[in-house]
Amino acid sequence: MVSAEPNLEQTMPSHSVKCKPNDSRCRYWAKIVRAEQSLPLPAEVQGANDIPSPYLRRGEEELMAGDVLFEGEANHHRRTDRGWTYAVSLALPDGRFLCLTSGFGAQKLLLKEQGMAPEQLKGAGDVAAMVRIAHGMRLGLSLTEDCAPQQS
Repeated sequence: MVSAEPNLEQTMPSHSVKCKPNDSRCRYWAKIVRAEQSLPLPAEVQGANDIPSPYLRRGEEELMAGDVLFEGEANHHRRTDRGWTYAVSLALPDGRFLCLTSGFGAQKLLLKEQGMAPEQLKGAGDVAAMVRIAHGMRLGLSLTEDCAPQQS
């Protein structure tokens, strides 16, 4: 999984990311939705199969402005925090890069405070939350407290 700290200072036309699990023994998936592709409403997303993009092979990929990388990795069965860890990596339209991991409640609250439409706030689960965050980016909403949208 992409494990980068948010790099909100550096702007680039594209960002290289590695699609690979943290633990090679665990199940893993990754999908990229390009800027020009449409996204479903979060309420319509039950899992990775509902994200309209093919599964990626492991290796390097390139994210251009507006692209979103969705990832999910099963936690190792011997860990106490069983289940899945999810990450969403975004190449923001202004060229900055942002990576967020599971625990997307703060982003939902921030998007709601900025007036995101109720239809886009519906939908439970981490995969639906990642899709909601992608919609927020496309709407130009701030995704973190220190990530205010920049005017072009």
